Amino acid sequence: LAYWLLITHCFSLFPMAIFLWNWKRRKDTASIFMLIKFIYGVTYSLLYHSHHSLGEQKFTTDYDYDNWALLDGYACSSLIFTTVLYGLRVREPQFYITSFAVENIVLIVYLWDNLNNELILTWYITLCSLIVVVLKWRTVWRYLLRFKILSFLTIVSGICAIIMYSIARREWYNETYIKFHSLWHCFVFSSAGFTSLLRYKLDEQLYPIQRRQQLD
Repeated sequence: LAYWLLITHCFSLFPMAIFLWNWKRRKDTASIFMLIKFIYGVTYSLLYHSHHSLGEQKFTTDYDYDNWALLDGYACSSLIFTTVLYGLRVREPQFYITSFAVENIVLIVYLWDNLNNELILTWYITLCSLIVVVLKWRTVWRYLLRFKILSFLTIVSGICAIIMYSIARREWYNETYIKFHSLWHCFVFSSAGFTSLLRYKLDEQLYPIQRRQQLD
């Protein structure tokens, strides 16, 4: 059952494929930025979870386990907020500046001892995300108006991800933790994929690119 913590990372291929497609079709620099961040984030997560899931075949050691745990937590928290910026079509360079500024606060909180890191970061990421939603309310409205089914799937996946995470965080590497944390992987990556697809489809409508038709 522990292998599901690793296998469910396959769902990350969904958003990464959208990033790559967006770059190929629209040469969107932010999509390559997101693709690179996802590759690193998923790698950190795999190394972190493999320490408990692979037994004697694990790649990590007890000595460097805390480092992978730190990188996994930092990358995961940062990715959630950066995906909100990306999905709500925050323009460059504000996209990179805001992402960098928020991510560094996340890192400081993770490195600061004697803090309730999880509680602080949960509220911090939530507050920052809500501010972006308010500022980009027109984009949210366009999504809901033009892509109802895709918006519904995004919202449902996001809510399910929050529920799965809330259940898993109360446990630690028992059957309940493995089950619900694996489901969290599925829903959070699916939510990121649907969000990325919303951005691509809206950009295609608002700023269509004239592509040369292939000759027969």
